[in-house]
Amino acid sequence: MWSASLSKLHKFPSLRIVSQRYFGDKRRVLAIRREDVNVWERRAPLSPAHVKQLVKDGIKVIVQPSNRRAYSMMEYVQVGADYQEEINEASLILGVKQIPIDLLLPDKTYAFFSHTIKAQEENMPLLDALLEKNIRLIDYERILDSKGQRLVAFGKYAGVSGMINILHGLGLRLLALGHQTPFMHIGASHNYRSSQMALQAIRDAGYEIALGRMPKSIGPLTFIFTGSGNVSQGAQEVFQELPFEYIEPEHLPKVVQQGVTNKLYACVVSREDHFVRKDEGSFDAEEFEAHPERYISVFSHKIAPYASCIVNGIYWSVNTPRLITIPDAKNLLKPAATPWLSSMQGCPLLPHRLLAICDISADPGGSIEFMKECTTIDHPFCLYDAEQHMETESFAGDGVLICSISNMPAQIPREATDFFGGQLLPHVYDMSVITSNGQLTPNFKYIEDLRNKFR
Repeated sequence: MWSASLSKLHKFPSLRIVSQRYFGDKRRVLAIRREDVNVWERRAPLSPAHVKQLVKDGIKVIVQPSNRRAYSMMEYVQVGADYQEEINEASLILGVKQIPIDLLLPDKTYAFFSHTIKAQEENMPLLDALLEKNIRLIDYERILDSKGQRLVAFGKYAGVSGMINILHGLGLRLLALGHQTPFMHIGASHNYRSSQMALQAIRDAGYEIALGRMPKSIGPLTFIFTGSGNVSQGAQEVFQELPFEYIEPEHLPKVVQQGVTNKLYACVVSREDHFVRKDEGSFDAEEFEAHPERYISVFSHKIAPYASCIVNGIYWSVNTPRLITIPDAKNLLKPAATPWLSSMQGCPLLPHRLLAICDISADPGGSIEFMKECTTIDHPFCLYDAEQHMETESFAGDGVLICSISNMPAQIPREATDFFGGQLLPHVYDMSVITSNGQLTPNFKYIEDLRNKFR
């Protein structure tokens, strides 16, 4: 079974050593480690159904004990997995999130999300430890097709969970601003047994919106989705359970003034809608991929001023222009004149148009520059005050509501595990090795340059 992807190994020369080591009959042992990055991490890289397939193909699968995992130990044991603490026998150890340095076994091959490819400062000690312990790191983020698109990701369920969360947060933020809305009946995504249960709650809220039960003084609500990848698609699947209308970016100003409140408006923003060359204002996709530093983004003054909620799902790299900078935020959160809306005591206008940002990409200091630290499932929201450049854990006060949980799929753990494992299973060898033989592999030497730049 593991030979299925060998034909693709020419892209990653260092993996040939790994495959030869695995293919000996005595070394066909795989381990699924226990997640311990935080109390909410209930996902696994493979579900019992995927383990059943591996066992059927003659591979020994060891699963470390964990009562926190969304799939129970009994479910893994029933399909033939070995249930034990010791995983030293395994030649490949699979996890989901970062592994504590003191638990890394030397001279092994690990696959997990290391969050090191952008030289993220907080994870550089982990990268150093991997190199020091002569560990081969296979990072799921670098399992790519010939076009550079990721093949293994939780992206869809990050979008699903993020959209549920921000609708929940909007209900609380609008209540703090003086408005009861149907969003109040939507909970955080982990409060539902499955995404289908969450979608039913959202349909119910949508029914109330369609009946005209949104306050008139808040005006029409517009949701901006950045990108069209798996994250954005997952978020839009949730959004589409509400009464909605899709509009083009150029129609945003008109909708803000003339839109209705018995439906919501969505606008999907692609790169060509806001990235333009610094010198001439045009956009070329191939050039942008090769030289993003030649471009600027006009998102903050062409699109963001008309957004009620921004759902950000784009991948951001160091040289890519930001969507919203810190100075941009000050302009976006100034009081907006809305003479077409009427208000009275007890029925106030909104302080500014932009109410919330769901930064599903969760890149601190990235495309949303003022998002300096991810929120958590324990504390999912903060209010960013642009004037004070300060975040507070509150729904009341000045600012825009931010939700930027870095592990949103963990809130829907069983479905996320099924989805991710289904993508991972056929590509056990079609992976990108970041470290091997105590060194960064050639494709990832740039990480050292980034580290030096950030020092």
